[in-house]
Amino acid sequence: MLKALGFNTSQTINLFNGQQLQWLEKNETLGMDIARFFKQNNNSVVAKAFGKLAIEAWIASGDGEVDFVEMYIEADTPDDDYNYQGPKQKIPNPFVLSNGDEIEVTFITYTNDRKSSDQEVAELLVDGLKYALEEANTNLSDSDKIISINVYATTNGDHTGPNHYNGTAIDINRINGERMAVTGITNQIIELQKAFDNFQYIRENFGPYFKHKYWISPNTWNYNYPVSNHKDHIHISVRK
Repeated sequence: MLKALGFNTSQTINLFNGQQLQWLEKNETLGMDIARFFKQNNNSVVAKAFGKLAIEAWIASGDGEVDFVEMYIEADTPDDDYNYQGPKQKIPNPFVLSNGDEIEVTFITYTNDRKSSDQEVAELLVDGLKYALEEANTNLSDSDKIISINVYATTNGDHTGPNHYNGTAIDINRINGERMAVTGITNQIIELQKAFDNFQYIRENFGPYFKHKYWISPNTWNYNYPVSNHKDHIHISVRK
């Protein structure tokens, strides 16, 4: 099966570690998905890096959700048994900021449940998104401002913990049309994550730039929260 990846033996050994190689030999169907992805992307550096992340996600969870089109990996974000009971609404498109600027919101998603991410979420989450977009754009130059985001996951998809299902969590995998898995850490990602940290009711703020988690009581931050992945998307959750 390894030959299907398009590499000779030495290239394959250099690309994958021992655990990954063993997994590829035992999981031919998923391995072929990676092989096709590599070939479609001309064995690029980005494709190789994302393929390795996909294998690690499958090894860790056994059935991790990986979207090779949008280059998104569903990462485990277990939390407590929080149950949100507040009002909900859909994320508006366009998202109009206080100064009148408009942010285009798309809902391109290929989760296993085949549901759109265009679902009702907590009004508190929409407030947090507006707060962060406004603060991030205030700190970005005119040429760097965020003009569009793609919402990959709200209540759709397969998640651990209650936050997505409550409508209190969102995953964003594109900014200004560019996938985070391709761009790596950009000014927009940095400023958006920093802005989410400043929202009064932030709970989780995991992404390519950092992984922070906040407990309102007793007003405690973990600035190196041990959650996997999130190199390809920003996950945030909120609560009062």
